[in-house]
Amino acid sequence: ESKIPANRIVGIIGNNGAGKSTFSRCFCGLEKRCGEVIWNGRTYRPKDRLNTCYMVMQEVNHQLFTETVLDEVLISMEEENQEWAEEILAELDLIGFKDRHPMSLSGGQKQRVAIASAIASKRSILFFDEPTSGLDYKHMKEVANVLKQVRDTGITLYVITHDLELLLDCCTDIVHFEDGSIIDKFQMDEAGLEKIRNYFIKGVPTK
Repeated sequence: ESKIPANRIVGIIGNNGAGKSTFSRCFCGLEKRCGEVIWNGRTYRPKDRLNTCYMVMQEVNHQLFTETVLDEVLISMEEENQEWAEEILAELDLIGFKDRHPMSLSGGQKQRVAIASAIASKRSILFFDEPTSGLDYKHMKEVANVLKQVRDTGITLYVITHDLELLLDCCTDIVHFEDGSIIDKFQMDEAGLEKIRNYFIKGVPTK
């Protein structure tokens, strides 16, 4: 059982194969083999979760469908709002690519397009699987800033990552997975910051 307050950015850490992505897919309703998810006092079935959560996969090529970057963001909106879509693209340094085909972009640019689409969906819970994979430091900072802005609108975000700088920059909480189970969870207060640095830099288990 894991209880996370709303309006947080939760970093999900653990070794490869620890169960991070499986947990995220179950939470989002993309897999049926999972327990209950209770959100704001309501129990959500897998079908309900599909309408409440949005997940950006690590392999984003499977999530890009339209002919232009702008259309990719617009298609995620309940009601199309081109002005807001362009604002999101500008925040992610993508406005110059708005008329380009998504598949013509670099891997890092595609990743940012998928993040823009997730934000545009206005779902209550967003999951990101390695959102800064392939990004340089400048674009990692842009992604971190956008995630914080999204959190400030009342949305909860889960971020699977091995990127220590991203965790330190924007995450408020950490959930640590190993062998398919949560072995630790903590806030990114002074003690939490020390734990996360020791884990990534010195290889010291968080618990």
